[in-house]
Amino acid sequence: MELKATQLEAHLKQQLAPVYLLAGEEPLQIDQAITLIRETARQQAYTERQVLHAERSFDWQQVTEQSSNMSLFGDKKILELRLPRGKPGTVGAKALQQYCQQPAEDVLLIINSGKLDKAALNSKWVKAVAHIGVQIRIWPLSGMELIQWVQARLRAEGLADDRASAEYLASRVEGNMLAAAQEIEKMALLAIDAETTTEAWFADQSKYTVFDLVDAILRGQRPQVIKILTHLQQESFAPNLVLWGLAELLRAVLYAGSGNAIKGVQNAFFYNKRNQLNQHVTKFTSLQLYTLLAKCGQIDRIIKGRAHGDVWQSFVDVSLKLAR
Repeated sequence: MELKATQLEAHLKQQLAPVYLLAGEEPLQIDQAITLIRETARQQAYTERQVLHAERSFDWQQVTEQSSNMSLFGDKKILELRLPRGKPGTVGAKALQQYCQQPAEDVLLIINSGKLDKAALNSKWVKAVAHIGVQIRIWPLSGMELIQWVQARLRAEGLADDRASAEYLASRVEGNMLAAAQEIEKMALLAIDAETTTEAWFADQSKYTVFDLVDAILRGQRPQVIKILTHLQQESFAPNLVLWGLAELLRAVLYAGSGNAIKGVQNAFFYNKRNQLNQHVTKFTSLQLYTLLAKCGQIDRIIKGRAHGDVWQSFVDVSLKLAR
């Protein structure tokens, strides 16, 4: 069956399907949906979890092996298959069809896919999943839907949730829901009262933002990059927001260099800075960009306390290497 994201919670209260396919380009909503499925499964004794990344060299035999390789203690398993390109290829499509013909007992398969185009939606493997499980397509919110979502998020945190505040925040983060959620979380953590509008909140922040940093990088203004990062650090700007901006910029540059291979991708900077990105991508090799993206992964671990290092010096290193 095919469900809307808003119908998932009600569905899970009634049953847990053997397979879920979540496809789209809005990471926050997809992550929330997968978390909801995962939590429901754990309440039903699915205590083991295995994550598979279906990249180009992926061995699809792993799906069969992991679904049949159960714990010695007989625990139920959540098997998460991440399919970022939304296309498993001929071998992968056949493997998923075969799995759906006879899904493993005590295994919940969650497929986290990128956007599915019309051809993919009509493919046999997608239909096989929808036949025995649940298919959910998720799109980024826009317009009034996005504003209402921001209002609800502000209200839940006890912040000013008037429409003007929601509109301002939505425009400030250029419609990116993840950035909006992080900014709202930061406002709540710093105990901003319900009378403070988001416009006043941003006005009280440093005069520089992550978007200023991205612009300076794309213009190759290395002294300005250092100045912005220094100011953000002095103002105790949330490191996770800086990391988000750098990682999104790296992905946008990679997308710009991939041509039609990822047609239709959505990214915080990919569309509104297309011309700058097309000029910037010629300055790097793919290996250099992926190395910097891996560095962002290391910074994420430092922020979370899982690795040692200087977060802000790492930001400087990545930013200066990008600012050519």
